[in-house]
Amino acid sequence: MEDMIGRNKIPVLVGGSTSLTVPLLQQALKNHYIMLGIMLVPHPSSYQQLIETRGDSMVKQGLLAELRTKAPEKTLLQGAPDSNRGVWKAIGYPEFYPYLDYDGTSDIKREVLCHQGVTTMRVSTLQYGFNQLEWLRHILTPFLHRQKVATISPNVTDKQSWATEVEGPTLSMANQFFHGTHSVTHVPGKVSNPRIVCLFGGSSSGNDPSHVEAAKELSLELHRNSIVLIYGCGTTRLMGAAASTLVEVSGPSSVHGIVPAALAKFEEKDTGQSHMSKFGSCTVMRDMHTRKRLMIEAVLNEGPESRFVALSGGYGTMEELLEIATWY
Repeated sequence: MEDMIGRNKIPVLVGGSTSLTVPLLQQALKNHYIMLGIMLVPHPSSYQQLIETRGDSMVKQGLLAELRTKAPEKTLLQGAPDSNRGVWKAIGYPEFYPYLDYDGTSDIKREVLCHQGVTTMRVSTLQYGFNQLEWLRHILTPFLHRQKVATISPNVTDKQSWATEVEGPTLSMANQFFHGTHSVTHVPGKVSNPRIVCLFGGSSSGNDPSHVEAAKELSLELHRNSIVLIYGCGTTRLMGAAASTLVEVSGPSSVHGIVPAALAKFEEKDTGQSHMSKFGSCTVMRDMHTRKRLMIEAVLNEGPESRFVALSGGYGTMEELLEIATWY
């Protein structure tokens, strides 16, 4: 990392062992690195299908041939590889070991063992994926929030929407974070930019239920016109009603929250659930100023038909709306 920075490059840590990630980040924070966390979060409705597709693709791309290359190494372990150690515990080998070890002449038996290997590999991969998601939710995300590290959590649905809903927005926000410009962005083919409404509203739902109903009706109108909602990441009362309603009818990609790190922990404490599952994606910024800058840029950069909207609220709502108007 020091060598990369010395060459005026930005180090990117991708994947790796979950047990080593937090210690590495702790050391980076100790050395005063400024970090941005990008967590690709699969949408629950499509996650299992993505896992199954991935397993089938691995088999088609030569997984079995690769696993057979490990067979000679079995003799080094006295014919009994330990599935709890090293490469032997990698998903794929333990599941296909009965198939690889079969030396009989029955093609039917061999086919059955292969099918069992595919099935158990899917189950193992899905369980491993869910374990990683739990680690993201309960270990990595709270750690990043405590350290006030900015984070982006785009929802991954399928390959078709990757460029427009994940890659493009993430590159744009990451570039703004590190450079404060739009010089490195992804422009996907012929897909037009969606219209955006940036919403401000009170943190309270008030004494009259009509306030919450107005928030829900606004979300339904956004859905009818294919408009994306940008808001302050609230998960309760007016903001929670607006976000959850739009996610319910249009999906998680229709809502993007932007919140400073100091407030993110309170939202999680109030709801006790992951933001992405009910309220769309959420970007955690270092401070309120950066949050408001991203909000106004989101509207200004998406064309003349994007707008700001204010719902019921007190002094805080008016202050935010007037500040945005001043920037505008």
